[in-house]
Amino acid sequence: MKHWSSNLRLALIVVVTAALCLSVVALAAPGKGKPAQPPGKAKSASAAQYQYGKTKVTLCHKGKKTITVGAPAQKAHLRHGDKLGAC
Repeated sequence: MKHWSSNLRLALIVVVTAALCLSVVALAAPGKGKPAQPPGKAKSASAAQYQYGKTKVTLCHKGKKTITVGAPAQKAHLRHGDKLGAC
């Protein structure tokens, strides 16, 4: 009976160790898909508006779509014809 008990203990240790290793790997793996949205933001907002810069600017993009971009991108958008403010 003692032999069976030590085998069971060893099997349990192996299973627990494997589970811990898998959970660490899963948590450490880089996320896929869209970045998490900051709390309080609408779910329909574009993920791009959270990527570049902390100060955001609202633009009318190509006269059709309202977008929000980081302030550093404002000049480039205005150069190709986008307008400040919502469409």
